[in-house]
Amino acid sequence: MNVQELVSTLRRIEDERIKCADQIRNMGIIKKCLSNANMNIRVGAVDASIVAQEFHSFDLIITKTAGAVFEYKDGKLKSHEYIPSSIPNEKLHTHGTMDLVELNQYRNLVRLNEEISLAQEIAEKCDIMFIDGSIVPLQSDKPSNNRLRKMYEELKGKYLKLFSKHNRKIAGIVKDSRSKRFIEEHLGKEWEQVASNSTDTTLLNLSLKKGEMTEPLTYSKDAKMNNVLKDFMPYAEDMKVTYIKAGENDWPIRVETIGYNEELMQKIYALCAINDSYSYPAILIDVDLRAMIDPKQVEQIFNDIQISPFLRDSKLLRRNRRPFR
Repeated sequence: MNVQELVSTLRRIEDERIKCADQIRNMGIIKKCLSNANMNIRVGAVDASIVAQEFHSFDLIITKTAGAVFEYKDGKLKSHEYIPSSIPNEKLHTHGTMDLVELNQYRNLVRLNEEISLAQEIAEKCDIMFIDGSIVPLQSDKPSNNRLRKMYEELKGKYLKLFSKHNRKIAGIVKDSRSKRFIEEHLGKEWEQVASNSTDTTLLNLSLKKGEMTEPLTYSKDAKMNNVLKDFMPYAEDMKVTYIKAGENDWPIRVETIGYNEELMQKIYALCAINDSYSYPAILIDVDLRAMIDPKQVEQIFNDIQISPFLRDSKLLRRNRRPFR
């Protein structure tokens, strides 16, 4: 297939999506977002970034976690607070060598533990608590062996503690969702081809207009049978998913909550509708930038480890230190 053939194929797929999107608008599952532009509210957010590196005798994880609380008065930012600081420090974590599947799960568990630990602190100080990404761990984050099971159980305990105290103020904001939950719930067999070539956001981007959102649907058809959600009962049974289109030139965001609150969705819409081309809450953009790990700092850490006179086997793997590249 050459480029012209590829473009032609993609055009046919999009034409079918447009037909399906028109039908979705007639299903009665789209509603208006009533923006509360003059709101008085304290908004919290947390984000964590991570870098993983394999050495010959151990694996190294570097994390950086940032949190913030923004206070709005009459819709305008009045004050802000950064937790633990405006420029958080990196943290180092190490583990014996693992296979690639285990290493990927380990790094995600470390990141989530850092993120949810900080979320517990920030949630005490705000009215809405944003988590960057899903409101619960993903299927791929749950370890299948006993080596990482203790870490997962520790993480589960932190989530349950957070949910028990603050479940009605938490919202997971997924900026680039690839979920098909909406498609699974609302598209019949006549749209099977569209379903196979689409995600919720690619389809709803054609269905929703700026200032519109979908009716909430359950996070899963059966939470008790879901391998991850069953660990977060009873809250998992009440988890909802809503898609909001807050920018004219941007696709919808996926919002995950425990329970559904119309007023909360209006506030989330107002916080997302800051830019027609990048509809995302300012506080999440801020903590994302503050949680970024500087590549120069990472390189310095790697170099310090490799030249340490006290470590006899601390070199990077051969594929990461080829002398001929």
